[in-house]
Amino acid sequence: MIMRLAEIASIIRSKNASPFILTIDIFFDNKENYEKVKNSGVLTKRRIADLYKIPEDYVLGIYYVDLVMGIKISILKPVPSDEIDYSDVYGCQQHVPLLDLEIP
Repeated sequence: MIMRLAEIASIIRSKNASPFILTIDIFFDNKENYEKVKNSGVLTKRRIADLYKIPEDYVLGIYYVDLVMGIKISILKPVPSDEIDYSDVYGCQQHVPLLDLEIP
């Protein structure tokens, strides 16, 4: 059964890690859901780049932290957060493209 990431993750959030880097955190309430996403192969640099409409090399890393059943995605921001054109100074609304990501 295919589920959306928002349906099986307990927390999906984003924030600035610096003026130049955005970090997205995904946490799970149980090991089964965490392992399902981790082993699905859905979270790739290419997929993240497509969702965020950025070059693939802007996706700095996708990190799995088994101890806390969490996933961290780090992205180089196309516009630094202190630029006048940047629309989300805190980076707190940037996780939204991941919510509907389908997990097989």
